[in-house]
Amino acid sequence: MQDYFQTSVKKTAKISEIANIAGVSTATVDRVLNDRKNVSESTRQRVLQAKAAIENGETPVARSKPWRFKVFLPEDAGPSTDYLASCFQEVGAMGNATIECVFTRKMEPSVLARKLRNCIGQGIDAVAFQALDDPRVHDALIELQSYKIQTLALLSGIESKSVVGYVGIDNRAAGRTAGYLMGRMAKSPGPIAILSGGQLYRSHEEREMGCRAILRREFPHNDVLATYSGSDDIDGNYKETLALLTRYPEVVGIYNVGGGNEGVVRALKETGHSGEIMLIGHNLTPKTQNYLLEGAMDAVIHQNMRHAARKSVDALLASLNNKPVQPDILSVEIITKENIWGATYG
Repeated sequence: MQDYFQTSVKKTAKISEIANIAGVSTATVDRVLNDRKNVSESTRQRVLQAKAAIENGETPVARSKPWRFKVFLPEDAGPSTDYLASCFQEVGAMGNATIECVFTRKMEPSVLARKLRNCIGQGIDAVAFQALDDPRVHDALIELQSYKIQTLALLSGIESKSVVGYVGIDNRAAGRTAGYLMGRMAKSPGPIAILSGGQLYRSHEEREMGCRAILRREFPHNDVLATYSGSDDIDGNYKETLALLTRYPEVVGIYNVGGGNEGVVRALKETGHSGEIMLIGHNLTPKTQNYLLEGAMDAVIHQNMRHAARKSVDALLASLNNKPVQPDILSVEIITKENIWGATYG
């Protein structure tokens, strides 16, 4: 699918056109384009935004300042989330917008709702956030919409008319993929356990539903046990996995729909089940790469974080410029130890 704003032939932006749109002198445009000193970051962003808009065939309204975005991500959510934040900074450095990434307390919808509301009156034009499906978050989104602040759900969706869209994978498809791999690759018939981070991430619910559906339909010899909540962290998943193995020693597979894979691996190793019980998790990171190579994990369901950052910014820019925002679902990637070389954390 073509990127937003992309046309078959790019127009060459003239310095005078850029200066007119950005509201600066042609000398300033020249300094920015030639990466010279004595230009403020906000002016540089404004010039680069104007250049990109012209080259992509837009006719944007002249602005005296660049678009300002905020991105809210959960803190202590692991290396993939940290990497996503760095990807947003890379996109911002390209001149798409001035982007500030803020980490907010994980699994605390009241905190997320408060931080969303704090954007009001701060000159913020748009917000991308990893959604917690909670009435307080819904209410905050309605308020931001009343102030014409665009919002976009990132990685985990939310049913709200206030958001301009969602960027992430099809999480039901991801869950079905995990279930399909379990049914095909588990060493013997037996029960499958699902570890979840709770009921606040719609993505976790959708992955669980997808996994259950495919196992029930195509692999009835692999029954699904009750879902266990490890609070989406390492220690929680460690304790839940130990309890699970004590109660159900016959389990043949574990699907972790969220974070905290390290806790699951630690529990499997301590109980002597590593490599015997199939383990599937999400997001390729240096740790999950090592788990795949040593055989502690069998497969990782991955989504490209660099694409997520770029597509989120593109969608918000489209909305701010009164362009149609088209759904753009990221690919569900399957990484095993056999195809890990060449795979990227991005």
